[in-house]
Amino acid sequence: MTFNNGTSLKIVKGVISHQRQIPPKHSFSYKCLSILLDITQLKAADTQHSLFSINKFNLISWYNKDHGEGNDHLIDWVKQTLKKYNCKADGKIILHCFPRILGRSFNPLSIYFCYNKSKKLLAKIFEVRNTFGGIHSYVILENDKKYYKARKEFLVSPFLPSQGNYNLHATLLNNSVKIIVSFTKNKNIILNAIQIGKIYDLTTSSLLYGIVSNYALPGKPFIGILLEALKLWFKGAKFNYITASKEHKTTSAK
Repeated sequence: MTFNNGTSLKIVKGVISHQRQIPPKHSFSYKCLSILLDITQLKAADTQHSLFSINKFNLISWYNKDHGEGNDHLIDWVKQTLKKYNCKADGKIILHCFPRILGRSFNPLSIYFCYNKSKKLLAKIFEVRNTFGGIHSYVILENDKKYYKARKEFLVSPFLPSQGNYNLHATLLNNSVKIIVSFTKNKNIILNAIQIGKIYDLTTSSLLYGIVSNYALPGKPFIGILLEALKLWFKGAKFNYITASKEHKTTSAK
């Protein structure tokens, strides 16, 4: 994936689907609007379109503090994190995430695609949040595998087992994004979560049409999670209370 002609921001119109494979079984899908942002070129992104802003209110916006350690030093956090795993990504860092819409957003999963100066993909970081304020990241050193396995180290949903493994997949092509997270326990699939999207240049028409056609309301991911949780509760799913820890730890996926 490359950003040409000074472009450091693109939008993604896609669909997210979840399939719970254990009782009570449950599935859903909804349209979504996300962005791809080169966080090494934030100044350029801030001036790319009048309806988008970095670190200030707009129709759609993006804030440093919504990611990493929650401060203004996101690139430093990414590079320091990769350094722990003996990886030096000195090229573009493309972040796939949900933007703020009218100042509101929630990112259950953000993915950093980290390149070297030769435009080779070296690593990915799966940054996971739960609705209780917790955050954890899984670091992948790229070696051309389709799926990378990680032990579950962080509680996301109060309706899922606390132990198990993730199979993680993310591809970023010139015109599409595909993300798969499969949660398993004892080799049995517990949950499959998939996001597939098509990449567009950021224009007024693509942005406004994307917001309207994808029902991209302020805080939609957070509201959607709460609604699906309520449906699970009514179906009889067991609720396990999660104690929030805001310490941002990282573990590897291989």
